[in-house]
Amino acid sequence: MTSVTVTEYETRLYWQGDHGAVLTSDRAPPVPIGLPLVEPGGMEAGRWAPETLLVGAVEGRTLLAFLERAREAEVSILFYQSCAVARLVASPGQTPHLTDLIVRPHVAVATDTEAEVVRRIFSELPAHCF
Repeated sequence: MTSVTVTEYETRLYWQGDHGAVLTSDRAPPVPIGLPLVEPGGMEAGRWAPETLLVGAVEGRTLLAFLERAREAEVSILFYQSCAVARLVASPGQTPHLTDLIVRPHVAVATDTEAEVVRRIFSELPAHCF
């Protein structure tokens, strides 16, 4: 018999007029959503573009998957920081689409042996992330 775990993530979005909205969840504080990145003039101050939230979600999922694998491998992480970037390609007559979503982690560990384990974890990580 196979065991399957299903987890649901639910959000609610409340439009606030113009290009503003608030994203809510039962388990997290509200997030103000603003203009998309492709709009002239950029985003409203203090508001996240949906595209930026997507990039941040992938970056956060990468961190959590890495930490889980590092804990299983008994690697002590001294430092973790990352940056992520995605490009939105828009051509006349085409639907805009994200490309090249890249997460660049910077990790510090105590030994060269642990560094090799970290490199192996990152090489295998795509199979453990969405």
